[in-house]
Amino acid sequence: MNENYGVLRVVRVKAGQPTAGGGQAQGRYATGWLPEDGLVHVLARQETSIGRALSNDVILMDPTVSREHARLVLDAHGWHVINLTAHNIVRVNGHAVPSGGAMPMQPQDLLVLGSTMLQLIAPNMYDAAVPGMALDMRVDSSAVNGKNPSTRVQQNSPAAARRLTPAHYQPVALPEQPEPEQKAQPWDDDEEVSVLGAGVTMQFALPQRMGIRTRWLIAGIGIAILLASTMITIILNSIVGISALSQNGVSSIIAALTIPLVPAIGIFLLVNFMDRYEREPWFLRLAAFLWGAIIAIPPALFIEQYIDNMLQNILDPNNSSEIIRVIFQGLNAGITEETFKGIGLLLLFIILRDEFDNVTDGIVYGALIGAGFAMVENFSYFAQNSRHSLVFLIVGRIVLGWLGHSTFIACFGAALGYIRHTRVRWKQIVIPIIGFLIAVGLHSFFDFVTFQAYASINSSIGNSAVINFAQIAIVGNYIPPFLAQLGLLYILIKSLAHEAAVIREFLAVEVSNGVVAVGEYALLQDSFRRTRVERRVLRKSGVKQWLRVKALYQTEIGLAFRKWHVSMGDKPKLGYVQPEDAYRQRIKRLRHEIRMHEVKTMKV
Repeated sequence: MNENYGVLRVVRVKAGQPTAGGGQAQGRYATGWLPEDGLVHVLARQETSIGRALSNDVILMDPTVSREHARLVLDAHGWHVINLTAHNIVRVNGHAVPSGGAMPMQPQDLLVLGSTMLQLIAPNMYDAAVPGMALDMRVDSSAVNGKNPSTRVQQNSPAAARRLTPAHYQPVALPEQPEPEQKAQPWDDDEEVSVLGAGVTMQFALPQRMGIRTRWLIAGIGIAILLASTMITIILNSIVGISALSQNGVSSIIAALTIPLVPAIGIFLLVNFMDRYEREPWFLRLAAFLWGAIIAIPPALFIEQYIDNMLQNILDPNNSSEIIRVIFQGLNAGITEETFKGIGLLLLFIILRDEFDNVTDGIVYGALIGAGFAMVENFSYFAQNSRHSLVFLIVGRIVLGWLGHSTFIACFGAALGYIRHTRVRWKQIVIPIIGFLIAVGLHSFFDFVTFQAYASINSSIGNSAVINFAQIAIVGNYIPPFLAQLGLLYILIKSLAHEAAVIREFLAVEVSNGVVAVGEYALLQDSFRRTRVERRVLRKSGVKQWLRVKALYQTEIGLAFRKWHVSMGDKPKLGYVQPEDAYRQRIKRLRHEIRMHEVKTMKV
């Protein structure tokens, strides 16, 4: 059975300086960014070789790292690192490790190899004599070369360690290897100390000053609004259904009840795939969908219809004012519908701020609100027009436009989620406004082109050139939403990478404190592998154990995001028990329940 002793996580990689004859190496290595894989290396052995060669246990794709650069050892004295190079850089917390020498390390210490900075993440089980100071160690050359699994260490007292100089180190036989392909840039002492400067300030999230009665009052008002909106939506849809049934027959009702479900189910599956790390609770996902499907529809419909009637009375229906009327009609639809959809996002962000973590959550909730709104709107379109325009409706609203409403409001959701990424006040105000304007602009332009195209077709019956141009405009009208979807996809990928970085950064100290296990720390940053592990638990141990394991992983991820929000300036909550403590207590309880179930299963 393999045991995980710790983790080396990559903190930073600096670009190397090309050496003489090493110019070609620059193009073979990525510089200026960190690849998504290779950021976390699990230490499954007590001796771990680190270098650029493929024979190492930890392979660093850094041209400034030697083929066999260092060896990280865990023994009875704790962790220590051995420099296997003649001239290359090995530093622990800013202190250089001499060639062939060794230096003790403790969990959370920073290790620099060439141009790569790593951090040792491991439980605090060993106490080094003098952290960060070089010790007088004689390392057997056979151990350095990997011939002997044990490393014989001779350690002086702490007082003697403070007086050590490079002359105290006994040279050892180093592996024969060529010089690195590139030369490492010098590291400043401040860089190695302050790289983790965005740590936890131990302030906590928004204060909860509402009493029990106030919370029940708010909940009651919300339920009353939900019930009233539900009744109104049902009545409106019933009227539409009865009218369609009398005019178009049963087939129109069947089409209206079934076809709009297809994009809604597709968006639910897409959202489930996107929400990979800090997953949103199912009831909040459902609430977002119901907001779009039930609460946003009635007021948007009434106000939009009222403004349309007012525009028809103000503007004469002649050719000179027709395009102006269509422009205002498009603006009316864009502003009204995006406003009521956006109110749901704002309420989620303000009332349930702890669950609205970042850009990913904004896209997720926005997509679900849009899916609910589009489903009910499609019901009306298919019920009234499926008899004569079924194919056109399927192509326009299902095949091409299934993400239309979700795309529009997701732009506002992503901008709203950006507030959690910045402390700059003007960005917290301007970015959401820009996101809302983009949502309104996309929606209004889409409806304007659609209304104008239909008006041209109806007024130019028999004119094939105008009709063909209008049809081309209708198809081309889906290009701006498609471009917006590409932009949202790029933002989502960046946001997911940031979520993995939050887990990597803010759970590091929890591993050292024994709250998070080493294997869990590495697993939480690989969402696909974590999903496979959860499914394997479901197959082998049943539903209850599967729910416990999922809850454990999500609680650990929630702890990382709580600490990140604290570092971004969230204020403390009232009371003695803070959210971080509650997360840690729940992690402990869930791990105990999981172990008890495993023991019970083994006995059976």
